[in-house]
Amino acid sequence: MLRPRSLELHVDRDSVAMGDDVVSHAGVVSVPRGTVLSAAIERSSPEIESPGWSWVAVVDGVTSAVWSIDHGVQLVVADRKLTRGPVDVFFRYFAQIDPAWLFDRLARGERPDRRALDEEYAPIAREKYRAELRRRERELDGRLLSTACVEALRRLGADITLHADVACEFTHGDDDWVVRRADTMFQVFRGGGGPIASLRPHAFGEAWLVGMVGAAVRAAKGWEALPDAHVSPDLELSRSGERWISSGATVVQVHSELAACVAQLAHGRSVSQMLEVFEV
Repeated sequence: MLRPRSLELHVDRDSVAMGDDVVSHAGVVSVPRGTVLSAAIERSSPEIESPGWSWVAVVDGVTSAVWSIDHGVQLVVADRKLTRGPVDVFFRYFAQIDPAWLFDRLARGERPDRRALDEEYAPIAREKYRAELRRRERELDGRLLSTACVEALRRLGADITLHADVACEFTHGDDDWVVRRADTMFQVFRGGGGPIASLRPHAFGEAWLVGMVGAAVRAAKGWEALPDAHVSPDLELSRSGERWISSGATVVQVHSELAACVAQLAHGRSVSQMLEVFEV
């Protein structure tokens, strides 16, 4: 009895984000019998091909390779011909861990523990990200915040320490602030941890940022953090757990009542108008 000339790869992968898991990623790929493992992994590689993203290929339950658009297949086992099928190929998503760094660790015998490797790589990732921001600051003309916003922050006592096209960092009092562009969102961080605000549109985010720093200045002077000023009735916020959120064209996701009140004050106001409102 003649053996089939091809064999099946039963392929699946992790989801990479919310919404990506709406449909199944499982599929079947046919390859000629005798195809080598490295070619089979490349043939069945994930359709998501973003530079810097790492995937670990698990073949028949064995961690076999790191795959990325940057380097292709990097085997951590010996290459071999596939002669019997079906072959199960599952791609585990290791996010933005550098593929070359990940391959080096796995080739040395590290377990493919995603959480442990992510924690080990995190300080390297932060240093690389900061170096990239400094490069963008030097080489690109664009800046994340408008001139009016930067001047307002400086007038409030902020010290701008980095300003590139996708991020701005400044200190104010004892606080370190970071502003980043995340797709269409204006994200703000203060201290460690996650964002304290995600806002849209950008001009509204700038006005909110000036208002938050202005509130800190007022509080430091012993005044009420929030001035007595007209609030636009067009921005409605509702509380959901520890977040205040909006609906409609103006997007607000903040994590304190003060931040929510500043958002209501910022709605419909420019940066310069926010400075006037906060009387600083």
